[in-house]
Amino acid sequence: MFGWLVALFLAYCPLLSIANDGNGRIPGVHAIGNGALCVYGKGVEVLQIFGPPYSSPSMLGMQLTDDGYRIESSRIPETAVWEHRMIGSSETEARLTDFISDAGCSFVRCIEAESPVRFRIGVCMEDRYAPYAQDITVKKDDRVSNRYNEVTSSYRVSIVSGVPFYSNYKSPKGYEYQILTTGSVSLQPDPNDSKQLIMEANSGEGVLYVVAGPSASELKQHVETVLETSLNSQLKKCEKGWKSYSAEQSKFRVDRLTGERLQEFNRAVDDIGVLIRSQQGLQGGVLAGIVYHMAYVRDQYGVFRGLLAMGHEAEARKILEFYFGIWQEFGYIKNAQAIGYSGIFHRHENDESEITGYLVVQAFDYYRKTGDVAFIKRILPMLEWATAAQQRNLIDGMMPFNGDETYIAGGVVPRKVMYHGSAEATLLFIEGSNRLLDFVKEQELWSKEQTSDLEQDVAECSMHYRDNFFQDGRLWINNPEREKKVVYPETRPGVCLYPGHVDYFPKTFHFRGSLYFCEACMKRDTTGIELPTVERFNIPSANLFPIYIDAQLLTDEEKQDLLEQVVDRYRSTGRISTQDRILGYDYGMFLYALARYDHPLAGEVYDKMMALRDSAGAWVEYYVDGVPSGCPCRPWESGINIEAAIAYATKPLKLD
Repeated sequence: MFGWLVALFLAYCPLLSIANDGNGRIPGVHAIGNGALCVYGKGVEVLQIFGPPYSSPSMLGMQLTDDGYRIESSRIPETAVWEHRMIGSSETEARLTDFISDAGCSFVRCIEAESPVRFRIGVCMEDRYAPYAQDITVKKDDRVSNRYNEVTSSYRVSIVSGVPFYSNYKSPKGYEYQILTTGSVSLQPDPNDSKQLIMEANSGEGVLYVVAGPSASELKQHVETVLETSLNSQLKKCEKGWKSYSAEQSKFRVDRLTGERLQEFNRAVDDIGVLIRSQQGLQGGVLAGIVYHMAYVRDQYGVFRGLLAMGHEAEARKILEFYFGIWQEFGYIKNAQAIGYSGIFHRHENDESEITGYLVVQAFDYYRKTGDVAFIKRILPMLEWATAAQQRNLIDGMMPFNGDETYIAGGVVPRKVMYHGSAEATLLFIEGSNRLLDFVKEQELWSKEQTSDLEQDVAECSMHYRDNFFQDGRLWINNPEREKKVVYPETRPGVCLYPGHVDYFPKTFHFRGSLYFCEACMKRDTTGIELPTVERFNIPSANLFPIYIDAQLLTDEEKQDLLEQVVDRYRSTGRISTQDRILGYDYGMFLYALARYDHPLAGEVYDKMMALRDSAGAWVEYYVDGVPSGCPCRPWESGINIEAAIAYATKPLKLD
């Protein structure tokens, strides 16, 4: 998959579903999913098909054999049904409609062609998964076509257990898929590749079905359901289900936007509502985008906030239910968890820090919005564990970094800060713990000894927070002083820091100071390797984070001062950061803060943030000089940014 998938990410292909300035014509990746089966597409080309469940290997894709088309793609409002036009030199060559059918768990592509169009469909694997190609077979299967006269071709795709679904995390079960065609659509084997098929849509109407098992018995049942249910009823049922979900979205009163800006806002809310829901597994966890087939705790926070802002409280609650179920089974939560498979975790350098803080703050965000006392009481043991985990990591009133923060993973802040004090993680501990203490006192759930222990830790962190993280009037995201008292663990999961070798390993070994190397690099020449220089870092999201999580520790005056520092930089340079590379949610946090304080710059920043969306209406992981970079179709950044857009758009206008 990796070769042509990356090429597709980088290639220019005009998609016209969203017409705005900025990145609106940059081809975006869209998601179609029903919680069991998920498809990532880009225009008419399919990049991934996987599931159930969502943490499954993606081995199927669909690529045009001829690039001589202009593609126009759009999503039917309030649904995850996508329509495409393939335009040749002068006229429409074909119309395509894509959706996922609940009847039979299948991806459905309806094709109405004026002249023949061809796609290559079949196994597509990243280079790193190439050794597993032998574990996938594509075979003609006439049993279905012999039984159902309308079937023009039928192929079975089988994937054995042990094929990775992400990184080195392997699926514990095998998969069975059936690829079926009807009408004017047919499949032929690719003479040059046994794992590829050529799909041809001749003039007329036809359908491609990719039906998922995952087992052989489930697949048989799903195939029968698909072929015995009319196409029209499948589509209508799909649309009805999506419109029922979209109807739950809040109907916002918007006084600040009119005309095209108002239309764009409403479209964006709809885009992100569908984007998130399509990537939420039946178990409640939400995928982190096309690259990551797992649910990341920090990512769920922005998603969760976005869902609450849009009025999708039930879907937000499912996220907390997802984590509570895992905690009940294992007694812990890690940096990321598989969706649909028990006991598969993606760990990082310290999973007791930062993500545990997000869990607690998130729970009480839900409580503030819903007042659901019974639910918070039910998940309270998980919140108590998360709080105790943070307490174990306190040194001089500071929490360390987790190691997979977006600004660290993306190289905005270097990994040498790992054992420094983290301004964000420490603030999450303070705010989450204070909310927890308020709740248990209100409900009379803890003894005086329990509350006293946590109160002391919170008081120490609060008392020293400004000394630890404020210097020269600025908020620094790290404090090197914490590392002076650290006892380095002998081993840890995470990234090998040997010079020139940056890669993730389930186990790395302590070399010296903050440096950890993989087993192979520990045997390499280490002469001349020096400890990294000590630095402190200031990034825009750090300044804006206290406003985003509604931190009570800092005064309104302090928070507004932090905001004005970002404003000053923006006004003097036209940029939000001193770096070319920014986080995908930086402008969202900026806008959220500006809207909170009704800052006159908010309208300009709103327009700039909205212009960052790609043609599919999504925000991505990073931007370099305003151009999308990293993982596309991101629920986290999109959740943060849509909440900011809502905060701005729905803020009442001041009367003169």
